[in-house]
Amino acid sequence: MDYWKPIFFNQDKAYPFLIIDNWYSEQEEKNVWKELDFYTSNESELYRAENTTVAKDKNNKAKGFSYRIYPDLYYYPNKRNKSNIFQYLYKQQQKEFHKLIKDAMPHGRQFDCTNGTSSLISYYDNNDYYNSHFDVFQFTCLIWFYKTPKLYTGGDFYFPESDTIIESKHNRMCIFPSYYLHQVKPIIFNNKPKELGYGRYTITHFYFTYPKPE
Repeated sequence: MDYWKPIFFNQDKAYPFLIIDNWYSEQEEKNVWKELDFYTSNESELYRAENTTVAKDKNNKAKGFSYRIYPDLYYYPNKRNKSNIFQYLYKQQQKEFHKLIKDAMPHGRQFDCTNGTSSLISYYDNNDYYNSHFDVFQFTCLIWFYKTPKLYTGGDFYFPESDTIIESKHNRMCIFPSYYLHQVKPIIFNNKPKELGYGRYTITHFYFTYPKPE
């Protein structure tokens, strides 16, 4: 993709990962915003993460606090083509992307073997965060969105094992093996708007492999 700006975080040989800025094209970005605004305007369809299957600590307390949106509730199983976010999964299927992920990390070799995705959208509002956890998949792909000018501080992404902070820039994609510990720093608004939508969105695609039939 001519507009992509890949960044290879592979200096730490134990925990390399890939970032691509300008993940969506200008028109794709506009279309994704329409979908995100639609979800956020339907507050009855927003779920608090701490009340769902969010990661728990040893005392069974939620590690994550945010709103969650499950787009498959709208589009599964046969209507994913109605969603811009699902349609744009074509980007992860491009040969160029497969080469970039293999160049970024040895684990990237396994990406060719994945054949399934599960997706969710997280919306972080004032004081929301997600403490250190891992995901039970093969790869975790995150795409960050927020309205400009940004009305909050914080919300950066952190890999504690390599002590790496990643700025959650708008329209930035980050992909890494799901077993890496990772967390989201708290979001803090200076003057919080009354309506939702001015915080930090994360579009998450999890990748895994269905076993082949005998």
